[in-house]
Amino acid sequence: MRAKKIVCFFSVLLLFSVLMCSVDALSDTTVSFRGGGVTIYLTYPDEAYPNTNITHYVTINSSTTVTLKNFTVVIKALVNSSWQEILNGMNVYGIPPQLPQYYNLTLPLPQDANGMLQCFIFVNTSIIDDLATTVYTTLVSEPTFSEMLANYNSLQADYQSLLNDYDGLLANYSSLFANYTALLSEHNQLITDYNSKVAAYTSLLAQYNKLSDDNNALYDNYMAKLSELGALQTDYEDLNSTRYSIQASYNTLQAVYDGLNQTYIDLQKELTTLQQRINDSVGELNIDRVIMFIFTVAVAALIAFIIYLKRKKEEPYVVIRKETVSMKSDEES
Repeated sequence: MRAKKIVCFFSVLLLFSVLMCSVDALSDTTVSFRGGGVTIYLTYPDEAYPNTNITHYVTINSSTTVTLKNFTVVIKALVNSSWQEILNGMNVYGIPPQLPQYYNLTLPLPQDANGMLQCFIFVNTSIIDDLATTVYTTLVSEPTFSEMLANYNSLQADYQSLLNDYDGLLANYSSLFANYTALLSEHNQLITDYNSKVAAYTSLLAQYNKLSDDNNALYDNYMAKLSELGALQTDYEDLNSTRYSIQASYNTLQAVYDGLNQTYIDLQKELTTLQQRINDSVGELNIDRVIMFIFTVAVAALIAFIIYLKRKKEEPYVVIRKETVSMKSDEES
């Protein structure tokens, strides 16, 4: 803790030393010069310390519309009893066409600079050929002992105030660091949980996309099947209507068929009866034919016998009358 306070003290002391060397001792001064309706204003710090940066502000204005053709600034510092050029700005930042124009010329002061700065300004516009002047500006010198002592007392008071603030901030830092450590652990756990959730989400998203694609395909198939079902329903209603019509026709034809079948059965019975009668008649006809054959044979034998007897012995002339006997068949009867 003691070492930290010593390091903090020297850091603050160094910071305030730099600030003391970079701050102007007195306020800024503005000078101007004019010619041909053109006015140039130059603002610069009255005092500065070596090895610092200072800024000169230049404003070029005009009461009428004027075009700026050339603007040159040369600033010199007295270094080891000789003039050294520390800024040579010709046509600084480019020449815009119209006035007014504003320039901020920041220049570093050498380590061994001492004395007044010499500033040479040259302006060329559309209404005057040239407007030039040389001005001695900022006084560069080392800070005096009284200034350094005043700055040291001020820095000592500021250091004590900063030290008190540092102690309070250090206590707050310790508390915040403990909280930060706890929060960091929670943060790491949250990161782990988050990565796990992201992985699970990615997997679920892939499954969801697949299910969504399958659902879209099934929905398209469902709509196609629904359309086919509508067409099949229409065909079914048409076929059902046709079936009712065919059923009615079938019932009618069934009644006709039953009637015809009964007629067929009756005719079959009659055919059987007639077939039996025909068979009986054919039997009787065959018997009659046999009888007629026997009778004919008997008659022929008798005639032959008679002729034989006649040739053997003539007998009184006998006339035998032949008669044809016809018999009616059962069919004719």
